[in-house]
Amino acid sequence: MDQQFHYYATLVAGIMAGMPLNDARELAYYCYGTSQQFANSEQTESWQFNDYSFKPIVARKGQSELRYGPNNCALAFEEFPAMETSSNSEYSASSKVTVCKVGSSTSVNNMAQHNTQFAQTQCFYNPLTDVDWQGGGDLKHHFKQRLAHRASQQTQSVKTQYELQAQQVQSKIFDSEAISEPDDALSLLKPLENSKFIHKAINDVIYKQRYHDQVRSAPLALLGCRLFVLQQSWSAPHSTQSLLHAWLNTWLAIYSFKQNRPMPQTAPWELFSSQPGSGQFYEKLEQCLEELNRKRYGEAVWLALITEACSSQQQSTNFDKLPLLLLYGLALRPAYLLDQAQNLAGGDKEFVIHNLNGFKQSQFYQLNLAAHYHCDWLARQLACKGLSAFNTQQSLGNLSLWREK
Repeated sequence: MDQQFHYYATLVAGIMAGMPLNDARELAYYCYGTSQQFANSEQTESWQFNDYSFKPIVARKGQSELRYGPNNCALAFEEFPAMETSSNSEYSASSKVTVCKVGSSTSVNNMAQHNTQFAQTQCFYNPLTDVDWQGGGDLKHHFKQRLAHRASQQTQSVKTQYELQAQQVQSKIFDSEAISEPDDALSLLKPLENSKFIHKAINDVIYKQRYHDQVRSAPLALLGCRLFVLQQSWSAPHSTQSLLHAWLNTWLAIYSFKQNRPMPQTAPWELFSSQPGSGQFYEKLEQCLEELNRKRYGEAVWLALITEACSSQQQSTNFDKLPLLLLYGLALRPAYLLDQAQNLAGGDKEFVIHNLNGFKQSQFYQLNLAAHYHCDWLARQLACKGLSAFNTQQSLGNLSLWREK
């Protein structure tokens, strides 16, 4: 997903969900800030306070990193697992083999019975010595015994032949399953756009903002982290339709958060279209995303859309001039979170904290606390599914120090 999308789409969605401008802007920076937490970048540089280190959370791996990067960071953010098994896993290899066994067994019995009857009518006999003419023309007892013995041998031969064929079929099924069907445990790691598990992560914020200390201290920061995860689930290349779906679900997540209700799994358009002023804004949004998908105008298109959103929500008047948007501070400043943290920490550009209380008031600090909680939460979810080897936990340093108020 385009990095400007993480900021501007979240900002516009927040405005349309009825958030105050400052809250929508803060939420947008949390989402954008998560997208900037690359491994070995300035955003993840360690901060020093006396003899302690504050280690920002790595949310994105570098291009040269392994599949999931350090601490499986890509699994926690960029390639968030859907925690769903393959749809074909219900029809497992064992059930296929059972069907094969039943089918082959039936064929063996039928063929054996057919061949027994065939053997009984085709065996050569001597009419002078093997037929009891005086007893009505029936076969004599000694010939019947010889005939039954021969038929039994042929039946056993047929059964052995078909059982060997059945074993070969079973072997092929197991081999094909091993190649084409992923292991159920590993298939849980496959990412899916707008999965139920992403909704579970967002609802975790909505529920726990009421009572959980870590979530309640920075609910917007945690929601911003998970909006990044939600938006990132739409894989490139992005069509206008996929961008619309990503934006609508972003709006639905923020709207649910603001209403303090769980995010529903249903299509967000039905709920969005019932909001006042949504019809005209949606047409403008679609035009905007079409232009952005063609790589045209960029930031100017987003700023015009912000104007439309604010007018739709009647949050401000005279929003028809671009300089006013800049005065309001709504245009993206890529280094905003880092600059704010450095200023509140004492203005030192060398990542040294002089004012600990000031640093803890920064949005950069709140974002990393939320990202730390997110990584720890996912690690527990994976462990419950038997995937503890994919540990996503990361350390901020001395937790007792950084969690103190």
